[in-house]
Amino acid sequence: MASLATKYRPRTFEQMTEQSLVVSLVKTMCESKTLPNRNFLFIGPAGCGKTTISRIIANELNEGKGEPIELDAASHGSTEDIRQIISQASTFPIGMKYKIFIIDEVHSISSQAFQVFLKTLEEQPAKSIFLFCTTNPEKIPNTILSRVQTFRL
Repeated sequence: MASLATKYRPRTFEQMTEQSLVVSLVKTMCESKTLPNRNFLFIGPAGCGKTTISRIIANELNEGKGEPIELDAASHGSTEDIRQIISQASTFPIGMKYKIFIIDEVHSISSQAFQVFLKTLEEQPAKSIFLFCTTNPEKIPNTILSRVQTFRL
């Protein structure tokens, strides 16, 4: 049986009852014909809606088709794990508009893995979107922070 938090987790922007400013901004970005920035970082304490907003963005951008690729960096933040993500990002999405990656606890990625990730964030594959979630942005290198659109929840 699913927990209450899972059972009642919002699935659309309209169902979000908190974080109205961030929800409004990302909803407008999703409705735009173009998506100029495709690297997002959501910062906030546990339980504030970072992953939920990321899942809603993935659902909206892909019009309900497919599922985002989710990674918990706390247990999968090695250089090899990031190389696998980069390899997946370079392939074309099948049956959906974008290949969307949600990386939770992104601050747990090793410093070497962040270096591997840097080039991909600079010259992002055409149909890939990265949604990062963290409670500790101070642990993310400035070179990464300068390549993401940041939202504080």
